[in-house]
Amino acid sequence: MALRLRYQIDSPRRLREHVHLVDGAGYFFFPGAVAPKGTLASLEINFASTSQVALLRGWVWARSTGGGLWLELSRAQRCLEKLNQDPLRSQPRISSDQLVLAEPEGLPALLCRLRDVSERGTRLAAMPADAGSEGQRIRVALPEAGPGGVQLEAYGRVVWASQGEAGVKWNGEDPATHAAVRRLLRGARHAWEDARTAVHPSTCRCIGMPPKGVVLLG
Repeated sequence: MALRLRYQIDSPRRLREHVHLVDGAGYFFFPGAVAPKGTLASLEINFASTSQVALLRGWVWARSTGGGLWLELSRAQRCLEKLNQDPLRSQPRISSDQLVLAEPEGLPALLCRLRDVSERGTRLAAMPADAGSEGQRIRVALPEAGPGGVQLEAYGRVVWASQGEAGVKWNGEDPATHAAVRRLLRGARHAWEDARTAVHPSTCRCIGMPPKGVVLLG
């Protein structure tokens, strides 16, 4: 199970001053948390000035002697760039690593994990060759049955696939899909109930440099 961390800051611009980019990855200091080096981590960033939510994944890169963790976050640069480009989402995404069986139309079914999920869609950790191409129909089955003993399945279409991930838009008119998505959302929210939360301090100078004594090697 990945370490789940939630950070609150006023704006994406301020966040960029605290994420130090090296070859597309980002290094971010999270205060107060404790975990062994190498621990997988999911970081949710909430902004006071916008309803956008940034979801980043990585691992504990180093532990600070004064407390807190340095996180190495994969694809952080891409995430920061998209914050300014993407329109505001009507439904928030929740980071999730739930295991599902994804079956694109005409392709073999594969076990994969979610990256995030919302009422309108999901992001799968799957290669484009396995997840299908844009417009392809897909079935996402949960490893459990519903109250009536019927397999929980959500249906939708692939809307994009690249760099080991695929985006799926749910079929909003299908009752079975609604039931399965509600269960996915419940599982995702439950996993975040014990997440450690930190707030960007109002006294921070936001100079955009790592603390003294920390060197980031690219």
